[in-house]
Amino acid sequence: MESILEQNSQGIETLYGSSNVRNKKLRGIKEVAEFICKDGQYGDLTIKRKDGRLFLRTNGIYVREIFDFDYAEKLFKILVPMQREVAKEGGEEKMNEFEKMRRMAERYKAEYPPGTRVVLHHMADPYSPVESGTRGTVKHVDDAGQLHMQWDNGRTLALVPGEDSFRKLTAEELAEEQGPVLDEEVVDTPVQSM
Repeated sequence: MESILEQNSQGIETLYGSSNVRNKKLRGIKEVAEFICKDGQYGDLTIKRKDGRLFLRTNGIYVREIFDFDYAEKLFKILVPMQREVAKEGGEEKMNEFEKMRRMAERYKAEYPPGTRVVLHHMADPYSPVESGTRGTVKHVDDAGQLHMQWDNGRTLALVPGEDSFRKLTAEELAEEQGPVLDEEVVDTPVQSM
């Protein structure tokens, strides 16, 4: 009988990483660290267990939440030196918080230009969040990196990367939204009036 947890040869659970760039099966701590340092440069990451439960979240290349402290200890031994190398290459160690925020906002502006379609997974707004599964269109990204939205349900609440969970629509989802392609041939049919 197969175990509920799929494990690799090191006895470490196989995890599933999701970024703005790709989804990846992660078969060990080193692969998780490499995924965080590579894909985290392009946005926030989510890594889940096989059953879909959240395992960890990042803000870029930095872990924001992790739900297994034993794993975290092993991961950080590999991850922290890799993060230092990435930070040095990008000059991040010399940046102040304002410059980091400005660069992140510029990255979001490039990644989510006006008209980009997204689907919301979860909104962290405790008072009046937009419902999960709602689709919307990016109107603009402000200098703080918030994505100002026009949601399909009429709402206009902004997305906050790193707090809210969302993704771009796939090419297939965009094609579905466009509806079926009609033949260009127009058939003249008589109109009957009474």
